Amino acid sequence: MINKIKSMIFSYVFVISKKPIKLSLLLEANQAILENMYLDGKKLGFRLKSNRAYIVFVILVNITMVPLGLMTHELFKVADCHLSIFLAIFITASIFAFFGLFKDWLKEEVGKQRIKQMWKLHFPLFPYEQYHIIVDEIYQDAIENNIQKQELERYLLDELSKKCNK
Repeated sequence: MINKIKSMIFSYVFVISKKPIKLSLLLEANQAILENMYLDGKKLGFRLKSNRAYIVFVILVNITMVPLGLMTHELFKVADCHLSIFLAIFITASIFAFFGLFKDWLKEEVGKQRIKQMWKLHFPLFPYEQYHIIVDEIYQDAIENNIQKQELERYLLDELSKKCNK
């Protein structure tokens, strides 16, 4: 259920290219995920529609805040008005602060999905969950050994087959 909602949100909020990602860009993105770095949507073939992200965020905030407001209404009716004003300011500031985190989360999740999708294209015999760390290590070795981009795929597959046969 949650995955279905997430995919509906992603399809509404993002423009995702149907073109495949080059192997070198896929390996760079995999490395970025492993190092908890920022993913570049342009390289991975997706773009965030900010207006739609705002709409989704407002809907999600209302889904959580309206019931919370209804449950706490009686409490704040008898409470000091200064407390209500302070909480209103705090909640408003929190909502604006969380939008940036929401956008970052959206981009990271779509980036991961895109990487897993392209992984199946470039490495159909090596599942992402099992081999993404091993492939990153081999990619690091390829960078250190100055392997050219034209020879990178062959080098990766050769090294992967050596490591799998051990």
